[in-house]
Amino acid sequence: MDLFLIVLFLAIVIASYRDIQIREVPDTLSYGLIMFGLIGSGILALQGNTSVFIESILGCLAGTIIGMGMFYARQWGGGDAKLLMGVGAILGLSWNNLDLPLFFILLIFLGAIYGLLWTVGLAFIHKKQFLPECKKRLRTKKYLHIRKTLLATLFLLFIAIFFVPYELKLLLGATMALLYLLTYSWIIIKTVEDTIMVKRYPISKLVEGDWIVQEVKVKNKLIIKAKNTGVTTKQIAQLKKAKIQSVKVKEGVPFVPGFFFAFLALLLLKHLYGEHVFLLLLGLT
Repeated sequence: MDLFLIVLFLAIVIASYRDIQIREVPDTLSYGLIMFGLIGSGILALQGNTSVFIESILGCLAGTIIGMGMFYARQWGGGDAKLLMGVGAILGLSWNNLDLPLFFILLIFLGAIYGLLWTVGLAFIHKKQFLPECKKRLRTKKYLHIRKTLLATLFLLFIAIFFVPYELKLLLGATMALLYLLTYSWIIIKTVEDTIMVKRYPISKLVEGDWIVQEVKVKNKLIIKAKNTGVTTKQIAQLKKAKIQSVKVKEGVPFVPGFFFAFLALLLLKHLYGEHVFLLLLGLT
């Protein structure tokens, strides 16, 4: 493992620990990764390897676009987005170096599994709060409609099994199981998000990027929208100035450990299949 990957590994380990501990990734860590990637590849460029520097710039740009897209889609916090910029600067991007796209695919896949397990774990730990709320939701019109739609779909797929070739029976059966699991996983996630993950924070504990889930008005002037992309430093100052004591904040799943699992998976695949693992998996080599 070269120096760039060692630095990236250590940074992701530290970021994962901080994210689990205090739900925050230090900006200095992410910006440090970006600078290390760009400056380090720049030094290599001065030694004659100019392609590495270009790859680092393209990787950082790709990480910025993807990270900001996930941030404004309210899937990630600002710390996750900035960390992906640093990952991009270290891994780089070119047609001959597709580690970054593979890392992102692994991140989405493994991150989803990790996030689901974390959410189910929260539901189990807080089952006295979770179970009554989940049962209550399942009886509402919205969720009854979802469940009826699921049952109707599963019934149609079950009937179809008797009329399709043998090779498709297993595929239809797997589709039925997946639909069932995804539907109830979504219900569990939504229930946990709207109950267990919503907590009241004193203003003194707010940090930039926290997601406030209530509208906050001061003298009929809207300071915080219920659906924003995270509170800003300016908004926190306004809340303190207005002497507001506390607000409701949604705590997301600490997602940075997903970066850790994706990075380990990337290293494993590269070890097993070589440098062009992404092209190999696509069947292009």
